[in-house]
Amino acid sequence: MTRTTSSPAVAPRQRGAHVRSVSSDQNDALRILAAALGKHVVAAIFVKDVRTIERWLKSGLTTVALKTEDERRLRDAFHVFSLIEEADDAYVARAWFLGMNPQLDDETPIEYLAAGNARAVLAAARAYVNAA
Repeated sequence: MTRTTSSPAVAPRQRGAHVRSVSSDQNDALRILAAALGKHVVAAIFVKDVRTIERWLKSGLTTVALKTEDERRLRDAFHVFSLIEEADDAYVARAWFLGMNPQLDDETPIEYLAAGNARAVLAAARAYVNAA
């Protein structure tokens, strides 16, 4: 299916975050997110317990078959993280994930990602980056 859109061109910085999110190894993406955001935050995004995230980190995702929904959450969260990190740094990205966001009805991006609403989180991240 071909989609056409009238939205403005994506900025190179935003394109870089997308490329990074789809081309990165799953293990690398998970390790980066866990190191930057913390295992508890990653667990909340995946709606899993921390032991599951620790098991994934220890055994590697090549030995654990991720469900499609979990891989999508990983790619989505990593995309948003990469976008914020490239605009600022990992500390700002962590604070952005943890903080209430007015574009997300004052809920956190973590809550929206856990609910499967990655598009709204990406839109909020783009608004943040564009305002910076």
